[in-house]
Amino acid sequence: MTIFKESGTLLLGISFLAAAISASAQTPLAPTFPSDAQMRAQYALPQSQFAMIEGENVHYVDEGTGPAILLLHGSYASLRQWDDWARELVKHYRVIRFDQSPAGLSGPNPVQDYSLDHRLAVIDGLMNKLKVDRFIIVGTSSAGVPTTAYAATRPTRITGMVLNNIAIAQFPMDLAKMPKGLQAAVAEDRTHPGFHRPDFWRQILLANIEDKARITPSLVQQWTELNHRALRDPKVGKAVYAQMTPFSRSGEDLPKINAPTLILWGQSDHETPVNTHGIPAFVASGAVDKTLELIPNCGHMVPLDCPARAMERMMPFLKRITG
Repeated sequence: MTIFKESGTLLLGISFLAAAISASAQTPLAPTFPSDAQMRAQYALPQSQFAMIEGENVHYVDEGTGPAILLLHGSYASLRQWDDWARELVKHYRVIRFDQSPAGLSGPNPVQDYSLDHRLAVIDGLMNKLKVDRFIIVGTSSAGVPTTAYAATRPTRITGMVLNNIAIAQFPMDLAKMPKGLQAAVAEDRTHPGFHRPDFWRQILLANIEDKARITPSLVQQWTELNHRALRDPKVGKAVYAQMTPFSRSGEDLPKINAPTLILWGQSDHETPVNTHGIPAFVASGAVDKTLELIPNCGHMVPLDCPARAMERMMPFLKRITG
């Protein structure tokens, strides 16, 4: 069954672009950031757990009962990106989410292995540890790469898939076409390669979220402090970038996937627009049961921007495929 519905487009390149810009001779004094213990106290959830999986310390949350759903966050986010969705999903499902290294409270991989094969092995290890054989996999933004790769290579484990504003092909990043506030933040960021000030993250969030009221001081602080952990070692960013699988991998994997698929798209996304990534992803999907849902007035970061409206469109799909 093929359905196309319309109601009413990553933070993938910005930080890579900023990290690639050389620093000036004068570096401002770095602000004080919390220790690992302080960050756990601040950002761990009551249900947070930590486990050594595939050689790295993984921060994860496993809550609720029912059919299992795995949520994979996007670039520079963390499992906290899913807080609003998780509150609703746990009423009906077992919801599992984790911080993908080097993000969040998981932090950097000890041997700097950020390859796609390793990321898929971590998913296997976590789900095996939790004794979950089959599950729905959900990925947003750059997590589209491991989400589609996992579904394509482990079809017997996947009962369904949801994709939010992923990229299925490479795309140019032109700083000159980005908002003036973001341009200014990136320019200021050039002067201190060892850290990003809060306004850097605030401007990235503003560029990717339509509902500006959701960009609270606490959210900006969360992104600043959690991301600084990975910046402590300059080798981390270089390793992540060097091992990054091209976004075109998702375009190659989609035709191989036959699991029921929902492609859920923030229609105001200017980074991975629906016309160049969303609709082509829908067309490329090999699923017989596939749906494309467009959410008006919602940007790239769907789980943060329009969680309630996105949930309204996702729940009928989830209920249908889980019986």
